[in-house]
Amino acid sequence: MSKSTIRSGYKRNRLMRRAAKRDAVPLNLVSMIDVFTTLVFFLLLTSTSAATVRTPHSLQLPQSITHDPPHDVPVLTITSTDIQLQGAPVMTVEEAEKTVGNILPSLQKQLEAVPLVKAEGTEVAGNTRGEINIMADKDLPYSLVKKLMATCGAAQFAQISLSVEHHAGGMGAP
Repeated sequence: MSKSTIRSGYKRNRLMRRAAKRDAVPLNLVSMIDVFTTLVFFLLLTSTSAATVRTPHSLQLPQSITHDPPHDVPVLTITSTDIQLQGAPVMTVEEAEKTVGNILPSLQKQLEAVPLVKAEGTEVAGNTRGEINIMADKDLPYSLVKKLMATCGAAQFAQISLSVEHHAGGMGAP
């Protein structure tokens, strides 16, 4: 082989490499990392569910073997000292126990601020406030819990749930 053919082969390879470099699109990793970071934050924020209702440290919930997770509904919390709706104090337990009758007027007034929705799946057409979740300490007297449930019913809540601590075992559904 002559020197001119070696040089022409070298020049040809060099020109082909330059052409390949011009056609290649560089990968911008900074933009891709920004997109993936945004995607991760979006998924973290939107994947939260109502399956975990935070229990205040001052409450000790009764145990149950239920497997139904709680829904995202208004929460009525009853500690040993006060009654709270969505974390805002409504009245004290002492006032509730002294109230004559099963309806607690100040609590009913706060509960009626929850908007009405159309009742679905019932034979009788009407409006309801939907569902409410009661979180009460297990040591509270049943008469107080009964007053709270009656007040929720009087405020047109169709479903009243009582929060319990899940306990494995026992009888019931697997």
